[in-house]
Amino acid sequence: MRVLLYFVLFVLLIAILTVTFHGLYPEFEGRSVDWAQSLLFVIETLTTTGSLITYHSDAMILFATVTMLSGVIMLFMVIPLILTPYLVAVLRSGPARRTPHPLYHHTVIVGNGELSRALVESLSLSEKEILIVEEDEKAARDLAQRHLRRAFVIWGEYDDPQTWEQAWIQNADFVILCENERTTASIILGIRGITRARIISIVDKISFDRYLRYAGAEFVLSPKQVTGRILARHAVLNPSGDTASLIPGLDRLTINGEEFPEKNLRLIHIPVMPESKVVGMNLGGVDLPGKYGVAVPFLWKAGRFIPQPDPSETIDATTSLFLFGRADAVRRAVHEELEVDKAQIGHAVIAGFGDVGSSAYAEMIASGIACVVVDAKKYNVNEVLGNAESEEILNEARIGEARFCIVALNDDNVNIFTTLMARNLNPGIRILARANDPAAVEKLYRAGADYVALLPRIGGQTVGRIVLAGTITILIDLPDGEIVALKQVQHSRGLSVGTVAAKSGVRVLGLECPDRVMVLPPATEHLTDGDAVIVTGTTEQLKKFIRLF
Repeated sequence: MRVLLYFVLFVLLIAILTVTFHGLYPEFEGRSVDWAQSLLFVIETLTTTGSLITYHSDAMILFATVTMLSGVIMLFMVIPLILTPYLVAVLRSGPARRTPHPLYHHTVIVGNGELSRALVESLSLSEKEILIVEEDEKAARDLAQRHLRRAFVIWGEYDDPQTWEQAWIQNADFVILCENERTTASIILGIRGITRARIISIVDKISFDRYLRYAGAEFVLSPKQVTGRILARHAVLNPSGDTASLIPGLDRLTINGEEFPEKNLRLIHIPVMPESKVVGMNLGGVDLPGKYGVAVPFLWKAGRFIPQPDPSETIDATTSLFLFGRADAVRRAVHEELEVDKAQIGHAVIAGFGDVGSSAYAEMIASGIACVVVDAKKYNVNEVLGNAESEEILNEARIGEARFCIVALNDDNVNIFTTLMARNLNPGIRILARANDPAAVEKLYRAGADYVALLPRIGGQTVGRIVLAGTITILIDLPDGEIVALKQVQHSRGLSVGTVAAKSGVRVLGLECPDRVMVLPPATEHLTDGDAVIVTGTTEQLKKFIRLF
């Protein structure tokens, strides 16, 4: 429509100028001119190519000048502003409808958003190809530009069987669905008869679990539920909580000796309580490696993540330790050095009782911590009804006496302001906050949060554990971009710990062998077939580590 309007206006301009020239030329130049000559003069003058018709009068010189300026404006201003964007949109190629070659044993991600981006990052450890399917044309084009060489992107309707043929879904190992529950159910029912892939559904509400499993999903995961648990476990000592045993690697983050062998290595996150006897001591003085054979490879302190902490690092009430060692040794270290009487701990304020907040609440109650919920809706819990951004409401929830505040609302701006208020009203409180957008993470730390859980990233990491299990077992993704992972060695090739570290760049945290278990093994220790190696490193370093075996 815009191009048609431009064309009509251009023709109208030529007609007006032609009629004007046909009338002016005989009057001021004293010579007759026919309509064809008039039209030719206007076109030649508009395009600034010059005309064979001569003129000498001031009036005709002015007319020719005005005509030339009209042509310049039309060619160099109107066309770029009006016509060029249209031509670019027409000529620009749309997103791909199919991949450039057949795919085998790949992972298909369905949907767009921060979660799909986090999934691509988590799955980049694997050498297997990734394909994203998106039914919105613009979103598909944006995805293709964003991921470029990291993943294929195709555009197609979810209810069109050809879309799934072009996604080579019959050859896929995994299909990960990041759409809403209704769309997800429809897709599962449409593809389950044409693929043997393991179907993973990411849902907003875990209550839809049984319906999607009935439709054909093997895994139904809620990032919100997982995020709530993680926030709670950064608040209290709960090293033997629910492990979600279907997800590989999570068993290594507990010390529940009834279910898992005591000799197996564990990586446990333990927040330090103000009443703990280690407060005020430095790591070297506590000497966990010497007393228990337990290492502290990383720690949190005042909202700052510290990899490879120095023995001189002082432990205070803002510190959270990552303990690495045998399950029985970690249990003894926690009991003798870090445990406190729960009656001394005090209560927690939970701002927001949605899926994240209710999951955190359940975890805190299971750990023996009293909770006061702040929410605008009424729930059957100990609650103060109102807005978490209200100082009056927070004071009614006794924020000044609380030991913890879990900020779990669905709005990042509200979470940031609630964090600011909680820190101001109680400078010594431990604040654990949820973020929905990566841009909010740093703001929450600046507002006073001790730990921030980015919901899409946690979702990507949880799914990554399942998809990558055949390649490597992910234990935990660290805030500095490194990953702690375990790999079973099938062909050791006589490599030593020092050689593995030198060739890949990873740091070897432990060895789990049939006849021995070692924490921070020396560089001279040699690997043997069947050993489990626990390492930490960046994605690129872990890729090199995987290729060694």
